[in-house]
Amino acid sequence: MKKSVSISIVLVALSLLFQYCASSDKYAVLHEVTGPIKTNCYLLYDLKSKEAALIDVGGPIDAHTNFIIENNLKLKYIFATHCHMEHIEGVPAIKEKFPDALVCYNKKEYEDLQVFREWIKENMSPEELAQMKQNPEIAKWFEYDLSLFRKPDIYLEDNQVYRLGNQKIKTILSPGNSRGGICFYLGKALFSGDVLSYRSAGRTDLLGGSSTDLFHSVQKLYRSLPDQTIVYPGHGQFTDIGSEKIENERISWR
Repeated sequence: MKKSVSISIVLVALSLLFQYCASSDKYAVLHEVTGPIKTNCYLLYDLKSKEAALIDVGGPIDAHTNFIIENNLKLKYIFATHCHMEHIEGVPAIKEKFPDALVCYNKKEYEDLQVFREWIKENMSPEELAQMKQNPEIAKWFEYDLSLFRKPDIYLEDNQVYRLGNQKIKTILSPGNSRGGICFYLGKALFSGDVLSYRSAGRTDLLGGSSTDLFHSVQKLYRSLPDQTIVYPGHGQFTDIGSEKIENERISWR
């Protein structure tokens, strides 16, 4: 039993901090799970300059916040892969705490956020709505003050580059789960939001979803990224491009 517990502690520690080094350039990735749907929020930072970015602040992120403050990181960007509420709920609070950080997401995502709540009410069955509202953390989204989500400081588009010190973060437009989904590629790491996940891919039955677009988005990732690329999804465990090509029954490599 003790051996099992110690192994679990090691695995948790490894999941909380993955560090990749490329020649003399170094960056780190920290992982925190937040919100009612267990969203993965990632903190990236350049070890030399201490410039940092957050990806998908889906709720309170006390561990990340404390780390930023205690290690004197400069939070430069607050990125969102897409604007489903479980990926952005915590953005207004983080922006208030770090006002110099730039909030960034795609324009179509911002537009759809304004009407998403009404779309759900009109397109989901009463049974589905009732089930959602059974969880008080999800129920509050129906009353959330959307004016807290102001227009972003930067509208993300395809093939842009953002820097953290010497590190380059490249945007990859990846619609399918939503109209303006963005993946972020840094070194040998892909932050895939709800486009690609462990042995699966995003749902396509919500506002702006498209199974055809999702298929093409995932195929583009398979085609353009090395097999060794580590995939950090919006939910669930980490994976890699090579194994997803072979073992992802939802969208395999074609």
